[in-house]
Amino acid sequence: MKALSLKKSLLILLAVLLCALSLASCKTTLKPGDKGLYDKQKDITYSHASTVYEATALVKEYGKLAVTSKESYTLYTVPGADPTEMLATEDYNIVYAAGYTMPTLLEMAPTVLHICSNTSATVHELCRIDDSVDIASVVMRFTAGENLPYPAISPLRSYKACFESTQYPGFYYSLTYVEYSEDLEIDGVNHGRYFLRSAFEGVFIPVGDEIHKAMGFTD
Repeated sequence: MKALSLKKSLLILLAVLLCALSLASCKTTLKPGDKGLYDKQKDITYSHASTVYEATALVKEYGKLAVTSKESYTLYTVPGADPTEMLATEDYNIVYAAGYTMPTLLEMAPTVLHICSNTSATVHELCRIDDSVDIASVVMRFTAGENLPYPAISPLRSYKACFESTQYPGFYYSLTYVEYSEDLEIDGVNHGRYFLRSAFEGVFIPVGDEIHKAMGFTD
């Protein structure tokens, strides 16, 4: 009986080990290559997206991004996106496959604007704007506005602005909202007090007072 019991235990242990090995072999590994981040198993090359794109959630572990033999990041699927087109790292950065094009803010047609403290995603949301007219106004001003040099002036307020889109549920378009205590003048031109910025892309564009009003500021 003891021998039979030991044999049964060994068979169970072997089955668990084979299952674990099977699951491990299914995990994707991306490695830097000549053309980007290469998935040899599926023959797909990914690229890093701009940091304005930030995953809305990490759904399921998919594999890893092996930067070096000692440094790697866990990869996850994101809501509403096929993993062969898009994935997110553990720090919510997006990587996308060759042939896929990341949409502009205008193309995303945002339906919600989250104003947050300067932390990841919307964990510390301070204000939620879902008025379609206000959001469209901010998007259009940002899209059509003049890109200005970022001034060496400390802002009165600075928050994270995360644009959410029902068409692209996997990621936000994240910018920094900057507000000054008085109008900013550059070369004699008044550009107002309210701006959206992307340090990664070198973008600093004046917008209207929609965010200022939505947050209840009266100064």
